[in-house]
Amino acid sequence: MITWMQKHKKWLIVTIWISTIAFVGAGFVGWGSYNYGKSNSTIAIVGNKEISLKDLENEYTTLYTQYQKMLGENFNQELAKQFNLEDLALQRVIQKYLILNYADELGLMATDRNVAQELIKIDAFFKEGKFDKNTYLNVLKQNRQNPVNFESQLKQDILVKKLQNLFTTSLLDNEIKNISNLIFSENEVSLNILNDSNIKVKYTEQILKEYWNKNRENYKSLSGFEIAYNKIENVGNKTKKEMRKIALRSYLDLKKEKEEFKNTKTINTASTFLDSKDIETVISSQEGTILKPLYKDNNYYIIKLNKKVLPKVLEYNKVKTQVKSDFIINEKAKLLDEKAKLIMTNFSGKNLGYISRSNIPLINGLDDIEKEEFIKHLFSATNKVNKMNIGSKVLVYKITNSRLSEYDNVKDSSIIVAIENLKSTSLSSSLLTKLTAKYEVKSFMGKK
Repeated sequence: MITWMQKHKKWLIVTIWISTIAFVGAGFVGWGSYNYGKSNSTIAIVGNKEISLKDLENEYTTLYTQYQKMLGENFNQELAKQFNLEDLALQRVIQKYLILNYADELGLMATDRNVAQELIKIDAFFKEGKFDKNTYLNVLKQNRQNPVNFESQLKQDILVKKLQNLFTTSLLDNEIKNISNLIFSENEVSLNILNDSNIKVKYTEQILKEYWNKNRENYKSLSGFEIAYNKIENVGNKTKKEMRKIALRSYLDLKKEKEEFKNTKTINTASTFLDSKDIETVISSQEGTILKPLYKDNNYYIIKLNKKVLPKVLEYNKVKTQVKSDFIINEKAKLLDEKAKLIMTNFSGKNLGYISRSNIPLINGLDDIEKEEFIKHLFSATNKVNKMNIGSKVLVYKITNSRLSEYDNVKDSSIIVAIENLKSTSLSSSLLTKLTAKYEVKSFMGKK
């Protein structure tokens, strides 16, 4: 999931600056790994505009809600923290204020009439099919907003939208037709799928040892920690709050050396002795640190980090099985690649007929994901004969012919959306680059 989110991070930043309307009905999301240094309200200055903490909180809530809608119940505060959602919120709100500075310079304005026109579009403020003032006020109250602040933010979003509209260009009919023909072009393809199932790899003990020696940095032990600890057991089925009080007293006594640690243990980053979050706490600590009580399995642990144990290269005999497996995989890949190169010089393969992005035949030997990767590679290829690696397979294919598809106006809407999004993203990215150089950004944010 994190991988997916990382891949789509830029999309979330660039394409959605309008946040006020998205915030309505989302509900306030708690957060707060930051402290701020200028005042209780100002967390950054962009050009001649101050960004308030409230702006940042609203942006965070909007971002959080967007991810939650896409990922459903799987998304939570822990994932938000792993993905640095607070940093993204800060980045987005700074981008927004860069644009607002430029809008001021161009003399763009948002009037009360503009605000009223936007308010009557928001379904959350409707009652019995039309805008209702009391509903409007109640919804804002539920979202920890008041009309003055909300309408001020709405004016900002209107200005951003007006500026974006300045860079909007429509496509001509002839452009749509030509782009459609190009996007839905077809390639006649012959394909040869190679896999390593029939490749036999020969090796000796000496060859494996030489492979291990060349790649010894890949065969290291995990980072480890020598710790001293006391376990505060939950005797008498006490509440967590009661247990924490006992643990804190013991923690203070240990720090003042009124008490001694009774147990020692060496653990590594894969250990189940502590939760992964607590292991991260240990990793980030300095040697000699006594950590505050850690809660696990209805008990508390007080831990002192005695010494960090650095990874070291493992002896050949301890990793022989892994070395053998890695060697075979590596050699099979080399032999498969050599075989593919020979086929490319005198290509022969199965003719798949004409393939387009919207007309993909069944390809025996490829699953849906592999087929999708193949199509991407095919339509970005610049040579007639090409090869690509997919896991334990190598695909060698030849483009024997290409042709433009016949124009179909049914596809116009998807073409227009795709091209306008591409143009908008490109223009927005270029604009932000220019504005970042034009206006000074001062941030007073710092991690706690």
